[in-house]
Parts: sequence; structure tokens; C-alpha cells
Amino acid sequence: MNRQRRTIVPKKYAESSDLSDDDNAEELEEVKPRHKAKKNGIGKMFHRNLEAVIRSPTSAEVEQAKKNVQYGIETLNQIERELKETRARLANLEQRQEAVQRDLDLNRSIASNLRSIPDDIFSLIFEYYVESDTWASPWVLMGVCRQWRAAAIQARRIWSRISVTHAVHTSQRPHERTRLGYEICHTVPLLERALDRAAGAPLHLCFNFGHSPHSNVYGDKDMISRQLLKVLQETKAYLRIYELETKSTSTDWIKNVEFDGFEFPALEKAWLTTSSKSLNERIKKTSSRLRWLNLGISPGDALDWDLSGMPRLVDLWLSGGSGRVSCGIEMVEMIQSSPCLTDLKLWHVKLAPLPGDVSLSIPSLLTLEFYDAEIECKLDLPSLRKLAINLSMFPSSGSVPLVFPALTTLVIKDCETGILPHIRASGPLKFDISSFAALESMMMKIMDDMILPGQLSVRGLCLSTHSISPESLSDFLSKVPDLEDFEFQGSIISPKIFFADLVGHSLTAKTNSANRDPICKSLQRFKLGVSLPLSSSNTKAMMRWFEAAMKIRKKGRHPIKEASYYDGDAWISVL
Repeated sequence: MNRQRRTIVPKKYAESSDLSDDDNAEELEEVKPRHKAKKNGIGKMFHRNLEAVIRSPTSAEVEQAKKNVQYGIETLNQIERELKETRARLANLEQRQEAVQRDLDLNRSIASNLRSIPDDIFSLIFEYYVESDTWASPWVLMGVCRQWRAAAIQARRIWSRISVTHAVHTSQRPHERTRLGYEICHTVPLLERALDRAAGAPLHLCFNFGHSPHSNVYGDKDMISRQLLKVLQETKAYLRIYELETKSTSTDWIKNVEFDGFEFPALEKAWLTTSSKSLNERIKKTSSRLRWLNLGISPGDALDWDLSGMPRLVDLWLSGGSGRVSCGIEMVEMIQSSPCLTDLKLWHVKLAPLPGDVSLSIPSLLTLEFYDAEIECKLDLPSLRKLAINLSMFPSSGSVPLVFPALTTLVIKDCETGILPHIRASGPLKFDISSFAALESMMMKIMDDMILPGQLSVRGLCLSTHSISPESLSDFLSKVPDLEDFEFQGSIISPKIFFADLVGHSLTAKTNSANRDPICKSLQRFKLGVSLPLSSSNTKAMMRWFEAAMKIRKKGRHPIKEASYYDGDAWISVL
């Protein structure tokens, strides 16, 4: 497209005599623009400005422009003065707002109902706060206000956790008062002040006289240990030790510490080791109210404990530390000497076969837990209701089944294949099975050795794993006809297949007529907890098939009453 070119038309000039004297400007040749200028809007304004630029301004226009400049400067100065005044007024208003807000907060705090709460009620609240959280420090409460400080000082029980030590952790500066909820007392003045503040309250003492590479000792540790124990012994007249703990990275330190003259008549909980000979003897003789005992067994130490003098002991926890400690008849005699034992935990121990027909017999025991244990002796537990087996072995259980007539709950976690015990129970059981590696093989072992021979009747089942195939899960549940409560924690590979087996037909079929009998006909409650985020595609698919299957099952011949899934905060029903 060719652009139209502008043309220059020559103009005929008149003679010079014909020119007016008032016209001093020369006549130029007229330039015709290519486009006509618009008579309104932007085009008109552009044309006007263009004319002003092309021609020289007249004297009148120059004077008017100077007046406009002066007026613009004066107007701009006026605007700046108004802005300055407005900013000053705004700053003044903000200061007034802050002052009024402070006064409002003060008056609200004065008129608050918290002001009318008595200090003894505050003390009870503080005690609950400290006892419910082992990391809680009463010094945090002291820094809120004067009323809280006064109430915290009166609350004796919140100052009852005291750590008696001669060393301070390197990550803690000397002036820090507490760590892990304990008030650390590594000097005599600190211990005396802590005991005065907690006077009359049941104490939770932690003896930690061991020296680790991550701690600093201020002074001679043996002398400091003797001085601290002397302070405790001198105040034993009003000292009520409710909980006692011996804590350290090494147990050698307590062998040389003497506790002669100490008495623990109010002691109810104790964390001890077999290395603390002197302390253990004093507890045996003076702790008739002991209810809970955690005893760490050191290799080579004898279990010469007689629990008959502790008639209130109901919870016993024996632990061999990092490796399995071999024990025999002396452990059995120790356990059986407790007349009212109801809860027993055996961790990291190897209980060898007992001579003759001797068995571990505890008529009053209700709960038994094995963790990383090897049990080869017979068990006679007629009242046992809950048995938990975690990473444990029962080599001789193949020939001698374990009979528990009153058993109602069986928990099996991460046990190796081929070492599960043969268990027999009279009534229906609730199974809790979890494994991160070999859940399917463990399920088949339980099915072959426990359920199929008719030894166990399963009414409740909880499975926990990372993932499981639908065929294995369906096959296992099909052999549990009496199952009423089922909870699954984990992920199902191809969940559509499993939920189709649960309803008895394909979930994508146009008709709901059952092609086969569904598994778990007696199922009443189903809980599903997924291990993957709810936003993942696998989880969304599993939740979609779960909801569809539960709705079909509710309307079928074998209706289910409750079905829900866990969203991370609460159980959500799908029915």
C-alpha cells in the first residue's frame, strides 16, 4: 500500500508595497498536512499545541505563561502546607489512639474476671499445667504479672520437680534455672532454695551424678555429691519424695553413692537400676507405698529383690537396656514375690527355660508386654486380658502353646516370621497387628497357627502397615467370619478390587445384584485411616471406592452400621 505524500503548493506573494506595515512576519509557503486535524478531543488539543510550538509566542502569551507559573508555584506550596498539617493531625490521632488503646486494655484487665479468681484457684490451674506437660516450667508463670507470681509462689507442687546433680549440660548456661521441667540444683544454695519453695509438696527427685562428655562440673564432683545428699538427709523430717529417678548416661556413678539414713515412706514411683545397691536397699526397707517400679537391669547384676514388702506395687517394668540380658529363675522369683501385680513389661530380656515344670505364674496379672524379648519359659497367667508382643521371640512355643483363658486383646507388632507363639483363648479377641515390612507373612502365620485351628475367635481387628495387596487383605478377612469391628491404617494397592470383594460385586457394574457373597458378613463398623495425604491421587481413589462400597453395603443383605475415615483431625462418617 503506497502512502500518500504531502504536496507543497507555491504561493504567489504580493508586491512589497502591498504589504501592511503592521505585518512584520514573512509569509511562508503553506504546508498541507496529510490528514485533517480533528476538531475535538485529543486531535484538537494536539493541533493547538503544535501551533504554539511552531510559531513564536506573542508578548501577551509570555506574560500569561509567567502568571500561570507563579500561580502553580503558590498552589503547590499551599498543597504542601496542607499535607504537612494533615500528617501532623494524623500523627496526633495515632498517638491518641495508642493512648486510648492502652488505657482501654488496662481497664479491661482491671475489670476482667481473672482478677476475681482467688490465688488458690490459680495454684490448682498452675499445678495442672505443670503436671500435664513434663517440659512446663513454673518460671514461665512467674513472668506474667504480680498476681500470677504470688499465686505461683504459693503453689508448692509446681516446684516439686528437682534434679540433684553436680553437672550442668553444656547447652545450658549456669544462670538458667530449669531444663526439661526440672529445676537443676548443682550447688547447695540452689538445692536449699528449691526445697524451701517446694516445702510440704510431694517431690519428684532426679538423681543424676554421672558425668557425660556434654556436661560441665563446677568443682569437685564427689564433694558436691556428698554435700547435696547431706542437705536432703537433713531435711528428711518434712521431705515427702513421691517420685524418684536415677538418670545418667552411665550407671557406674551410683555404685559409690551412699544413701544410708535415707527413708522414702511416701515414695510411689521409682526409676532405678540394679547398680544402685545402697539406694535399692533403702527403698526395699522404707517404701511400703511403692506402686510403680521401673528397674534397669545391668549385665552381671543379681536380681535379689523381694517385692513382698511392697503390697501396693501393681506396675513393674524390667528393662535390660540396649541388649538382651539373660535372666532365669531369679527374675521369676522376683516377679512372683509381688502379691498384687497387674501390669508387667519385659524389655530387652531373655527369659531362659526354668528347671523342671516351673512356670512364670502371676494370678493377678492383667496386662503383659514383651519388647525385644526372648521367652522360653512357660507362662501361667489365668487372669491375663491384654498381651502385647513387639519384636519378640518364642522359640519353644511350637511345642507348648500359651493358654490364656481370659485374654481379650492381642497386640502383635513387627515380629519376625516363624517365631510367633501359639496362643489359645476361650473368648473372642480383638487383634491389633502392625508391621512396616512383613505384614502379609505375619498375617498368614497368625491365620495358620492361631485362627484356622479354632484356637481364637476374632471379633475386632486393627491392621497397620504402609501398603498391602488387595488379594492378601481379602483372603485374610474372608477367613474371619465373626469379625464385627475392623480398622485399617495404611494404604491398599488397587483398592477397587478389595472394596469389590467387600460388597460382593464390581463397583462399576450398572446393576447392584450380588454375584458372590461378600467377605466379613458380620461386619458392623469399619474405620479407615490413610497413611498418604488426602490430596494425593491414590488416597482420593481409595476414599471414593470406600464411600461407594460402604453405601452399597449399608443397603445390602449384610448391612453395616458405621463407616468413617480419619482426615488427620477427626473421624468423618461416610454414611
